[in-house]
Amino acid sequence: MILLDTRLTYPKRLIEVDLPIRKISDHSRQEKYIGHGHISTLHMWWARRPLAACRAVLCAALWPDPADPLCPPEFIHIAKGQMDQFWNAIDTANYQLDDLLELRKALLDFIADFANLDNSTDEQYLSTARALTESAHTGLGGQPGTRPLVVDPFAGGGAIPLEALRVGADAFASDLNPVAVLLNKVVLEYIPKYGKELADEVRKWGQWVKEEAEKELAEFYPKDPDGATPIAYLWARTITCENPSCGAEVPLIKSLWLAKKKTHSVAMNIITNQAKKQVDFEIIENPNPKNVQEGTVARGSATCPVCGYTTPVKSVRAQLKKRHGGGAFARMFCVVTTRPDEKGRFYRLPCQRDIEAVEKATLELERRKREWNGEISLVPDEPTPFGGRSGAGRALSQRNYGMDRWEDLYTPRQALELITFVEKHRNNEFLQEGKFPKDFVEALNSFISCAIDREAEHSTSLCRWNASGQKMQAMFGRPAISMVWDFCETNPFGGSVGSFETMLNLVLIPFE
Repeated sequence: MILLDTRLTYPKRLIEVDLPIRKISDHSRQEKYIGHGHISTLHMWWARRPLAACRAVLCAALWPDPADPLCPPEFIHIAKGQMDQFWNAIDTANYQLDDLLELRKALLDFIADFANLDNSTDEQYLSTARALTESAHTGLGGQPGTRPLVVDPFAGGGAIPLEALRVGADAFASDLNPVAVLLNKVVLEYIPKYGKELADEVRKWGQWVKEEAEKELAEFYPKDPDGATPIAYLWARTITCENPSCGAEVPLIKSLWLAKKKTHSVAMNIITNQAKKQVDFEIIENPNPKNVQEGTVARGSATCPVCGYTTPVKSVRAQLKKRHGGGAFARMFCVVTTRPDEKGRFYRLPCQRDIEAVEKATLELERRKREWNGEISLVPDEPTPFGGRSGAGRALSQRNYGMDRWEDLYTPRQALELITFVEKHRNNEFLQEGKFPKDFVEALNSFISCAIDREAEHSTSLCRWNASGQKMQAMFGRPAISMVWDFCETNPFGGSVGSFETMLNLVLIPFE
């Protein structure tokens, strides 16, 4: 075996010499709060890398250090010209580019600025980065007219290959996870190839799916007589108090706050009927925080509001396990609405109309299940992953409460909603043969499927109500399936967080 010392023939790359870490980190953090042009809204992906960091690292890895004695002279020549033209064009202090250390600094400062997402689509930044990438590639032995190849065998959400294309390289991306493969295909192929035409059709046909689904489901999400629109329904799982002399139904609620803002606060108050062993609720506007009661569940144990008996964690789990998580047996305790001519959220107790809508949805789901004769189940009945010592640890605790199948994560109305969206998508008119080219139909399919998938994440019995933000929080607040005692059910046609319209807008953000 012959070992070659590449240091004798190969120059160091910029990443081996220096990197503006602080500025890159600042731009990476800011990405979390940018609501346009970012691929993170397309689909949930836990191991997603910041685009800013990927863009900066790729530039620094592809470009040689001009101060290295082995740096190709042609790259130094091109880099001087590009940096002189770039920094002078934006009217900044001139760099002494004949000094190779100053040239290095100019390149690193460029990388720091290019990491800003706002600059990632600026033609001046793009043309400069691509010219430098091309010069580095040919200077280091690449054939003229070709581009360097960036290979990412575990591409995940697609950040690295996307940024490789952006800075002027070719990219090869693969992954073992089919979701990652789909995301990379969407980001690297469909968006660059079809652009605005695809975005317009996704919006058009996604709206068609929404309207067709609403025709079938509107009766299960009725509006209020005064025109108010329910946007969220708040539910509490229930157990039976194990005090032998009580036996009351105990709603499991972690917090009784509905809204916590300086200008407007709302809370629930539990009213107990000792004689009937019954629990009711009332809504209090702008309460004194000292008077707001504690929730009924803490650390998995449940305290009965009627008698004060505390049912231990083990018994709570046992009761919910018999009910497959208890989502289908939960008690609705509040409805959140919006009004046509007023800003803000409004809270009311559920009425008979709300209860009847849920009952009708349950019966409709049962009817569809009976009549279903497809090859796979109408509602997903595959087993959920195991936690504990099987490898997932505490991240997957749903089986402790009997959610052994995926359908157990959804209430009957949520399951009905999702299978209806899937059905309408499958019967979408754009799928008619000859209406669009095959590849374009695949692209359309992928985007609308992503919207429905995001809707599924926002339509489980493991979503929660955020009292501080007065909005629903989706199931995946962290990479885990965690138990939620009192959960939030979104109205898919309510126009708020969790509605299908919102999900459709999210998958269109990467086009912006």
